[in-house]
Amino acid sequence: MGIIQQQTIKGSAYSFVGVILGFLNLAILSPLIFTTDQIGLTQVMIAIATILSQVGSLGFNNVTNRLFPYFRSPRQGHRGYLSLAFLITATGFILCLIGMVLYMPTFIESNRENSGLLSEYAWYIPVLLGFLMLFTLLDNYCKVLFNAVLGTFLHDFVLRLIILLLVLSFYFGIIDFDTYVLLFVISQAVPSLIIIIYLLYKGEFRFTGFRGFITPDFARQIVSLSLFGIIAGLSSIALTTIDKYMVNHFEGLGDAGIYSIAVYFATLILIPARSLGKIAVPVVSELWKINDLQIIQEVYYKSSINQLLIGLLIFIGIIANTNNIFRILPPEYAKGEMVIVFFGLANLISASAGACKIILSTSSHYKYHTYLMVVYIVVVIVSNLILIPVMGINGAAVAALISMFIYTALTVMALKRFYGLWPFLFKHFIAIILTAVVYLLVGLIPEMGLIADIAVRSMAIVIVFGAGVLVFNLSEDSKIMLNNLRKRRGN
Repeated sequence: MGIIQQQTIKGSAYSFVGVILGFLNLAILSPLIFTTDQIGLTQVMIAIATILSQVGSLGFNNVTNRLFPYFRSPRQGHRGYLSLAFLITATGFILCLIGMVLYMPTFIESNRENSGLLSEYAWYIPVLLGFLMLFTLLDNYCKVLFNAVLGTFLHDFVLRLIILLLVLSFYFGIIDFDTYVLLFVISQAVPSLIIIIYLLYKGEFRFTGFRGFITPDFARQIVSLSLFGIIAGLSSIALTTIDKYMVNHFEGLGDAGIYSIAVYFATLILIPARSLGKIAVPVVSELWKINDLQIIQEVYYKSSINQLLIGLLIFIGIIANTNNIFRILPPEYAKGEMVIVFFGLANLISASAGACKIILSTSSHYKYHTYLMVVYIVVVIVSNLILIPVMGINGAAVAALISMFIYTALTVMALKRFYGLWPFLFKHFIAIILTAVVYLLVGLIPEMGLIADIAVRSMAIVIVFGAGVLVFNLSEDSKIMLNNLRKRRGN
């Protein structure tokens, strides 16, 4: 439990610093510097490359999460794991590349009218795909070596800092837009290069043979996990990528850009969950190996209540400052207000269930988890197809809320049925009531100047909500952290 808490806190800290850079870049500077089409271009390119990377990985991430404890052997180079991972990833990339080369002329022509920029820069997508697949492989490798912080630091902080410098370079006329897009794509390779240097320094970047270790039975497990992992990987990015692509398809790059900005605010809720997920995967896998259900239940509950509390605090902070957000952004972005609300609720549902998806996907019932993900993908696509033409970008956000509720509810019920695991207590209900009370109280604060209003409103939320958490004893970890701070001050 200690390593989960420590690396979740560190990862969240890096992510929150990255959020500041991301906010400055995507929410403040980009709407003032770029057109909505230009913003939509980079967001849709990343979305397409991310979707393809899940197919191109051939499900090997699922193998890593489930079976790396059996590969683990530092003296033997982890029994050829890295060699196998690179071989499978390279194979998947080549297959995707062949498909993209064959389909690209049709893709370019189909987007020429509504998304001209996407057609113009479409050939950058295969390069993005390669960089994303390499980073995913290396980040997962670091994760199962119990270093989930490095990838978070590089992706959420270093990469965003580089992109911020590129945005400023474009603004001051140092580079033109063509050069900006080129450097934006190249910058995606930087985190992978740094991880490789780190692994070389640690002596973990070793390519050794794996054929003698992998028996026919073990090979069958790998193939089975990979097949189910392809579906699992697709569904894991469905909420954050398919919707952007479909908004671009129905509404054009301009609305995709507006939607991406609005979604950015809502995804702040998931920062702690993403940090937790990276380190929880190898830890929970080891717990399943020894079948320690008691500790798994502890991880499940604590991840649920802590993520819910942090998520509610961030959500109420965003919603209470919605007017301030749209005082900063250009007027055309006001149509994204309800996207923030609906998408924020979807992410709250996901956060409230804690590590449920990780626990089920690393268990012996991982196939059932994949079946649920198939349901999830279908609901995402169908609901977007129905709602976007009717409600525009708000329809995409409502589709995300519906999809996440169904998927999360089914996952929680599966863990209850198979293992008797359950994350919720009465404290969860109290946390929701507390949030509603804090929102109503903060709403009584009169509107002030922009900076003063954000500062006063946000500080009031933190103080009142934090006091409520302590008074109602909603989180043991928060009390422990507070006591530790008091001890340090005392020393």
